Amino acid sequence: MANVTLKGFASLPADTFAEGSSSGKFITGNTNGRTVPFQGQPVQGFSAVQFADKNNYWFLPDNGFGAKSNSADFLLRIYQLNPSFRGTEGGDGRVEVLNFIQLSDPNKQVPFKIVNEGTTDRLLTGADFDVESFVLSSDGSIWIGDEFGPYLLHVDQTGKLLEAPISTPNFYKLNTLNGQPPIVIGHRGASGERPEHTLESYKLAIERGADFVEPDLVSTKDGVLIARHEVNITDTTDVASRPEFTNRYTTKVIDGVTERGWFADDFTLEEIKTLRAKERLSFRDQSYNGQFEIPTFQEIIDLVKQVETQTGRKIGIYPETKHPTYHDSVGLSLEEPLVETLKKNDFTDPSRVFIQSFEVGNLKELNQKIDVPLVQLLDAEDIKLDGTLIEKQPYDFVVSGDPRTYGDLRTAEGLKEVATYADGIGPWKRMIVSVKGVDADGDGKADDVNRDGLLNDADKNTLPPTTLIQDAHAAGLLVHPYTFRNESQYLAADYNKNPELEFQQFIKLGVDGYFTDFPGTGDKVRDQITGEFVRSPDNPDVLANLAPSNLASSKGFEGLAISPDKTKLYPLLEGSVLGDPNDALRIHKFDVASKQYEGLVGYYHLENPTNAIGDLTVVNDNEYLVIERDNGQADTAQFKKIYKVDFSQKDVNGYVAKEEVADLLNIQDPNDLNQDGSTKFTFPFQTIENVLVIDQNTILVANDNNYPFSVGRPPAIDNDEIILLGLGKPLSLDPRVGLAGLNNNTLLSEGHDLLGTQNWSQPNLSI
Repeated sequence: MANVTLKGFASLPADTFAEGSSSGKFITGNTNGRTVPFQGQPVQGFSAVQFADKNNYWFLPDNGFGAKSNSADFLLRIYQLNPSFRGTEGGDGRVEVLNFIQLSDPNKQVPFKIVNEGTTDRLLTGADFDVESFVLSSDGSIWIGDEFGPYLLHVDQTGKLLEAPISTPNFYKLNTLNGQPPIVIGHRGASGERPEHTLESYKLAIERGADFVEPDLVSTKDGVLIARHEVNITDTTDVASRPEFTNRYTTKVIDGVTERGWFADDFTLEEIKTLRAKERLSFRDQSYNGQFEIPTFQEIIDLVKQVETQTGRKIGIYPETKHPTYHDSVGLSLEEPLVETLKKNDFTDPSRVFIQSFEVGNLKELNQKIDVPLVQLLDAEDIKLDGTLIEKQPYDFVVSGDPRTYGDLRTAEGLKEVATYADGIGPWKRMIVSVKGVDADGDGKADDVNRDGLLNDADKNTLPPTTLIQDAHAAGLLVHPYTFRNESQYLAADYNKNPELEFQQFIKLGVDGYFTDFPGTGDKVRDQITGEFVRSPDNPDVLANLAPSNLASSKGFEGLAISPDKTKLYPLLEGSVLGDPNDALRIHKFDVASKQYEGLVGYYHLENPTNAIGDLTVVNDNEYLVIERDNGQADTAQFKKIYKVDFSQKDVNGYVAKEEVADLLNIQDPNDLNQDGSTKFTFPFQTIENVLVIDQNTILVANDNNYPFSVGRPPAIDNDEIILLGLGKPLSLDPRVGLAGLNNNTLLSEGHDLLGTQNWSQPNLSI
């Protein structure tokens, strides 16, 4: 990178105030010796800059004091400043505040309650919007980027809101087979919150957002399909406490495994209906034990239809045939009553039903009996210490002498065969992302890393994903892995006890759906990634619990540029949207005439995911400047740079090309313009959020001083420093951009007055 030289320096003292109501009374914590509330409005916190004329600039402060909660008395304004740059002819380094535009909503365009709701002027404050960027349109109006929504705001020359805030569409991209959002399958209902396979569990799953409910089907003695996870009903019902059924206790062999207990096929439906469900896992809520009946498959269909009628939602059913070889051996085949029940209820819409099985033969049989999607479940015995799977066989393969395992079905050849009779696979999630144990003592066994006395996934770390999803998709198969649970013992250590991180990973990998005991969590994460809009935690819909957030706080439109012909806006987010790589910031394209988003230009690639961007400004049709910075200040500031990005050049991941233009921590200052006694100048501020192209060799840069908090040049709190930098390499500047472009700027050349008809006087300043 070529050297950058300080060409001009001006500074506005931190304690500069303009006329207006008192402010800062909601500030808490260290104010660096300043007493709150302030008598007036601070002229500080600049987050964007544009030309006012050849000598003056418009600067936009942000929302005030850094948070929605402490900025209700900070008035949103755009100040006109006249910097007298030291280093230019006659410059003395001072900054004069000329006037300001007050943002307001007198015509009630904002659809939610604002701080000054009941007033006539409805002046906008930092608790209403977090304004961080702005551009001037050719018609004299102003477009502003906000972080609370994030929204685009459109105001006239006097600062009055022209229309309702424009929400940000969520332009997500999924790696699913059909590009559609994954489905949420309530595994045995909402079995993390209610006893599994009960109508109450299924109903709650639907309420929590499940698209499908999953009943495991076994048969009663009289051939009725009921919902139980196993033929052995000992652990999931209260049968053991029923003296009338003591003599039914017996021993059976199910899929080659000897089991003792009570078995569904030894009970008639009438007898089953006298039993009550119970929670089989001791660490889950036991308070519902003994309350709920064992439902039939018909009752589950009836429930789904009832809920559909009541809510208008389309709900699917995802039955599993349990142990079909065993059921055939006792004369209680599952396939015929399953198909008959679905057809009798006209429940054969392929978008509303999947049938799944761990066996192969019965799926092939079902493929001849009914035209609904079928899913081949894939299982394994366990995981070795190194994360490799211990394979097992479908039980019908064991019986028939077929030596293949589920591992063979996961090969390209195996998946190709599966695709001849099924529409998808349901793999154990460890076939997609496995986990590796720790063997610190070298005994060949995984260690209890967290020392809770148990050995489970919480003691292990995830391995890189396999290619199973891609391989299955290549064979035309959907992928619906199982089972996602919220409890920490089911979560690899990488997820830090946060189940949402696991869902996020699998959605990013491209699963087409997932089985979960907690469909509410699965639905929330799915909606965050695939929701209609991008929303921050301060978005009104999020605050009203109407929608989840999918963007971190204060990560909205920190950057906003306008094309040289002023027909397109390019809003740039400061943080990554949930579902995107954490180093990818979305660059949007917005059409000014239609006031519609047109999609994404691409992504800005952060050098470090913990960095943030500070501004975006135009160079030419394709090239723009971006400030990228770390969060340090003073001696902890390590990364403060300006890059030139090229929208016309993107890599395979959609990242726009970038080239370093300036290192703000390494600037030559041969004339010591800031008068610190050094010929090296640094800009070590926490937030640097203003950049504007002056000419092909010069850019203007300014900090956001976060009044009264930041101390980038200790011991004093930060002033607002405005600097001119001479670039070592000239920019390819569009003639409509920069000082030369002012003659072509309709806003100025046609005599538009940004202050409109309001008679703003020189603000009363206190310094």
